[in-house]
Formats: sequence, structure tokens, C-alpha cells
Amino acid sequence: MAARRTPSGTSAARVFLARHGRGVAPAEAAALYVELGWGTPRDYSAARMKRSLAGCDFVAYARNGVGELVGIARALTDGALDTKILDMIVVPEYQRQGIGIAMMRKIEAAAKGTAVYFETEPKNFGFAAKCGYRRRKGLTVFVKKV
Repeated sequence: MAARRTPSGTSAARVFLARHGRGVAPAEAAALYVELGWGTPRDYSAARMKRSLAGCDFVAYARNGVGELVGIARALTDGALDTKILDMIVVPEYQRQGIGIAMMRKIEAAAKGTAVYFETEPKNFGFAAKCGYRRRKGLTVFVKKV
């Protein structure tokens, strides 16, 4: 895992929101997903990440005091009814400092008037509750890679 400066004083992370991933270089986003174990460099190539970011309605992201990408959350919305947060990752050294909540709030503000959905693992249920989300009964997620 790449070494990152730990947050202190002026190194604290700042959170931003961009339409279609503007402000995030595809290569740096791809590298972050790979670094944090979400997939391989083939899964998360710069070319695939460029298409992914361009296809997202909202991308919230966090940078530390020296400009390194330390968190990202991608979302899709129909602008009227539903918004889906596709994923969110934060570098471990920057977790539990409010970055995830700040990224959620940026997406929520941009998606005002819609129901916001996201799926997560049980280990993150406390985070979801802290952000004000509740489990939706009867909903099961299915996935098929095509």
C-alpha cells in the first residue's frame, strides 16, 4: 500500500463534489481502488475508470493537505426519484475522521428530493446508521457481471 501523510493540522482532508468525475484523474482513482483491494489493475484500468467517472452523475472525493486522493464515492441519479451510491472508499489512515460522512452529505445535497440508496457490508452498518440511513426490509441485492 502506498504511504500517505497522516492527517494533522494543515494536512486534514477536504471533500469536494464533481459532476461526472471532473476533478479526479482516472489513473489516480483507479490506483486508489487497486491499492485498497477492490480489484486488479486490469479491473480498474485508467481507461475503464475514465468511462466510469464520466458515467457517474456525482463523484464526491477527498484530498489530503498535499493533494493526494484519500477517498472517493460515486453515485447515479435520475434526478427525480432515486439516487444510488455505487461505492465509497476511504484510505484507512483517514477513516473515522468524518470524510465518509462528508462525502455522503455532498451527494445527498446534490440529490435533494430523491431517495438515496446504497448497499454495504455488515461491518459498515454502524456508519450507515450514523449517516441517518436505515435498512430497507425485503430488499435483496442481485448481481450479474455481463
